[in-house]
Amino acid sequence: MFVHITKKSSNAKTGRMPVTTTESSSCPSTCPHINGNCYAKSGFHLRNHWQRVSSHERGGTWDDLCNYIRSLKPNTIWRHNQAGDLGYTKDADGKELIRLDLLKSLVDANKASGAKGYTYTHHKLDYIHNLEAVKYANNNGLTVNASCETLEQVDDAMSKGIPAVCIVDSNTKARSIKTPQGRVAVVCPAQQQDNITCSTCQLCSMPKRSMAVAFLAHGNRAKKLNQTLEAIA
Repeated sequence: MFVHITKKSSNAKTGRMPVTTTESSSCPSTCPHINGNCYAKSGFHLRNHWQRVSSHERGGTWDDLCNYIRSLKPNTIWRHNQAGDLGYTKDADGKELIRLDLLKSLVDANKASGAKGYTYTHHKLDYIHNLEAVKYANNNGLTVNASCETLEQVDDAMSKGIPAVCIVDSNTKARSIKTPQGRVAVVCPAQQQDNITCSTCQLCSMPKRSMAVAFLAHGNRAKKLNQTLEAIA
């Protein structure tokens, strides 16, 4: 499993924090964007970078990643997987199950340094294996958010005790949205205010938060993503 480490992101909205990129084989086939609206494939530079990591032209091993995370200073905010997901294996029935060896070693490294790592996953959480794996990470200092496409999915994830984020139409004007069960989904502050970045906001790194985070569809495929979200709804 190849992973590239960018020690200081050049993304203006992310802020100058460490970010990682994991090879594309880590993405579950069940991700609804894998063949269409994937954000990581929408921009030339990130798409090209991800392709090179996936072909092992860039990056290093999982051990390299864990050693780097272990070396971070306490409370360092860092994002895992600006592209990619949690590595997985398949069981006899073909279910894609998060690899516990990879996840646990990363959780241990993050805990050892006292850093504040966070990420997102499109792995199916109705598989008990994946649900328990994500809960383990969240309970041990590495925040793993459920990536959702609908507010109903947000309610489902949060009712299982998993922090959630969702994509909403790029034309959304409200600063927050209510889910069908009455939870609040706050529209990403970094998308609303120029003086806020992921590194200063840090909402997505909080595993026990009571609200979801809603991301406005963005990038070169925002219009197509809006259409997809409308079809899903």
